[in-house]
Formats: sequence, structure tokens, C-alpha cells
Amino acid sequence: MRRLVAVTGASGYLGARCVAALRAAGLDARRLVRTPSEPGDGLFRLGEAVDPAALSGVDALIHAAHDFKAFGRDEQTRVNVAGSRALFDAARAAGVRRIVAVSSISAFDGCRSEYGRAKLLMEAAAAERGGVSVRPGLIYGHGSGGMYGTLSRLCGLPVLPVADGGRQPMFLAHEADVCAALIAALDWDPAAAGGPVTLAHPEPVPFAELLRRIARGRGRDPLLVPVPSALMLGALGAAEACRLRLPARRDSLLSLLSPNPAPDFEAARRLGLGFREFPKTASFDH
Repeated sequence: MRRLVAVTGASGYLGARCVAALRAAGLDARRLVRTPSEPGDGLFRLGEAVDPAALSGVDALIHAAHDFKAFGRDEQTRVNVAGSRALFDAARAAGVRRIVAVSSISAFDGCRSEYGRAKLLMEAAAAERGGVSVRPGLIYGHGSGGMYGTLSRLCGLPVLPVADGGRQPMFLAHEADVCAALIAALDWDPAAAGGPVTLAHPEPVPFAELLRRIARGRGRDPLLVPVPSALMLGALGAAEACRLRLPARRDSLLSLLSPNPAPDFEAARRLGLGFREFPKTASFDH
């Protein structure tokens, strides 16, 4: 019998890529999604009771789901943190042998964003249950979703505001390299991993330069206008208070403005993982 791997968030950008990579590697993959639509799908809604049938016969779990609609610390804790704990407990009760939690490079001791703090708590919950965690950088690839997809769409504009001149270091990871690492993580010994493993190329790209490379790939040359970060954070916070839908959230900007000052790439090197360098012209995304 082939190994069965369950993937939460399988209808999202990374989760969908992960399912495809698992199947291409000869593994069975069960999508755990809010609205099952394919044969074999399992019902899973983060923050709600876990259906035991969704984990029946599962050998390993990749937890890639995160509810970005959860605002504030209390809701983040209730949905994303407590929901992850409940999932991990249900997985253990169902006999799942390996848990791989998808965190973020935005999660580190001293991080300022609610997203990063929630991911830190999720990592701790996974470790307490014998699981391993990975911290992908900004994920990109063909038809990118997530934050990179948002940045790509914004690069179609003629003028782009950049917080504090766009000096922030961005660590990037190609979707195929992240998926390969997730598959490898199914066999990691948690002790050998030595804690959360950063998944990204170790050479950072300054945020403003990242925008320029994305724009070049789209045949654009937008004007980058430096804007004080306090002004941008205040504007996004006010818009969210008024329930306005914007391309980016205040908490996402906070993650960008306060990156991990010293990501640890040693564990990835020790585990034999490789990550390609971000191209000078990001023409693959359109």
C-alpha cells in the first residue's frame, strides 16, 4: 500500500502545489479542504472540530492551512493556533506518524506581526507532539499566489509606494524547492532537524529591488516612491477599521518591515536542501 499523506490548505497556493508534487513523487495525497470537490477529499475547517474520517488511514500530515481572515491576537489564537493544536491532537489519535507544520520566515523570537506570533505558537504545538516545522520564505513560481502574487499584481501599476525606501531584506523560495523540502520532511527525525527549518535561498533581495525584478518580468518600469512606514501602517490600519478591502494587510506590512534579522540556514544545508536564486528578471510569473 502506498503512503497516504493528508494536506490541509490543499485548495490554496502552496497546498495545491504540494498535493501535485506528492502525487508526482508516487505518493497518495488526500486534500483536506473547507469544501470537498474531488474524489477522496476530506472535510477540514481550521478552528472547527476535526472530522476523524478526514485522517483515517493517513500516514503523514502536512499542515499548510492558515486562515488569513482571522484578525487580531484573540481570533488568530482561536482559529489558527487552537485550530492547529486540535488538528495535531486528532492526527495523533488517528495514528498519523509524521506531522509537518508549515510556518513562515516571519515567525521568530521577537517578531512583531500577529501572523508571525501565531505561527510561533503553532510550531511549539507541533514540536510538543513530535512534529517538525518549516519556515518558507516568500514563495514564488508560475501563477504565484499568496504575498508574491499580490506584489506581482501591484507591479502592474505605474507608481508604487515603498515603505522606508524598500531596504528590507527579502528571502525567497521557489515553489518547487519548497515542495521538495516538504516531501523530504516526511522522513526527518525531529531531533536531526533541530527545530524549525528555514526554506529559502540564503542571499536576500532588498524589497525595492524585488519589485523592480518583478516589474521587469512584466515589461513594466513603475516609479517607486519612498513613504514613511508609520504612514503606511496607519493608513492600512484605518482602512481595516473601516472594513475596506485592500491588496495588502497592515499585519503583512508589519511582517515585511520587521524581518528576522538572522535567519538560520544551517539546518537546511545539513539536511541537503537546495534553493535556487531569485532571477534578475522574474518573467516566469505571467
